[in-house]
Amino acid sequence: MIVVERGVIMENNMCMVCGNKNAKVEQIHDPVSKFINCPVCGMYKISEENSNFKMIDKNKLASFLFYKGFKEHTLPGNNERRYYTTIENETNSGGMPIYIDSLMVDSWYPCTLSEKTDKILLKLNDLSEYMGDKIGLDREALYSCFFVDRFNPVNGERRCEDELETQAMYMFDYLSENGYVQGKILDNNLNNLIITPKGYCRIEEWQRKISKGNDVLVAMKFGDDTKKLREAIRQGISEAKYNAIFIDEVEHNEFITPELLKHIRDSKFVVVDLTHQNNGAYFEEGYAMGLGKTVIQLCKKSTKLHFDIAQKNTIIWEREEDIPLRLKNRIDATIE
Repeated sequence: MIVVERGVIMENNMCMVCGNKNAKVEQIHDPVSKFINCPVCGMYKISEENSNFKMIDKNKLASFLFYKGFKEHTLPGNNERRYYTTIENETNSGGMPIYIDSLMVDSWYPCTLSEKTDKILLKLNDLSEYMGDKIGLDREALYSCFFVDRFNPVNGERRCEDELETQAMYMFDYLSENGYVQGKILDNNLNNLIITPKGYCRIEEWQRKISKGNDVLVAMKFGDDTKKLREAIRQGISEAKYNAIFIDEVEHNEFITPELLKHIRDSKFVVVDLTHQNNGAYFEEGYAMGLGKTVIQLCKKSTKLHFDIAQKNTIIWEREEDIPLRLKNRIDATIE
């Protein structure tokens, strides 16, 4: 391993997740960690002093970063360098670290062939400038896009290229034989792939299915003393183009609990503020997590969280005025 001084970036190194050989790797000594800027995975930071990275399934992580990673050319300005990190509660004046753990990756990763198909088509659509555009992916990008398992779960070693190519071809043949794409794979590179009209119809069907999925349930203490907090949370959710649902604002004929659970089930994700330590917010967060929903957690700095959720990446706020932007940024970074 080449050790460099902090701030010096080594060009043409291997990405620790996908294996791309054109990554930029920076060795940082305090704390001991690596900052990687990969053409396929985007920007991420790995701590070598804790076990968080080792607990994440690298096969799942490779696809997660390809689909949701922060690439330099996609960032809105020079002052905002977003990246994923395995270091909890990291503060960085030179960027915006987003904590990543195995729960986040596992919750996002598609479990079925149908779910993988939808994600692949949506990603290819994102990579297209217009209908009929020809898409190209190099080897490592292709493997990540097609959810190829690079690493043997028994010994953790990378599989041979024949096994990787077999997986990629299997997925490509499925997409092609079902009429969703046209194209070809040469030397493990995807060339001139086109989404077919049938593929676009499936994308549109998926988009119609989730078009009503813009509601976000907010779990918190309700009362006159939390009005300012409520509106700060509402603003952050609205600026992220979602609709905040506060159960005390919803007209309903049922008991509050069945109606509440229905809104959790129907929500795209759930926002929970735990500042006031009310049991309802903890219950609603647990129920949402049990359904596999993404939960974004907030808490005032002076509040001590329960130990069982204190390790979860939390937006710690001091003033309500700081909440909207930080909440919007977290939603943009973590919600698909």
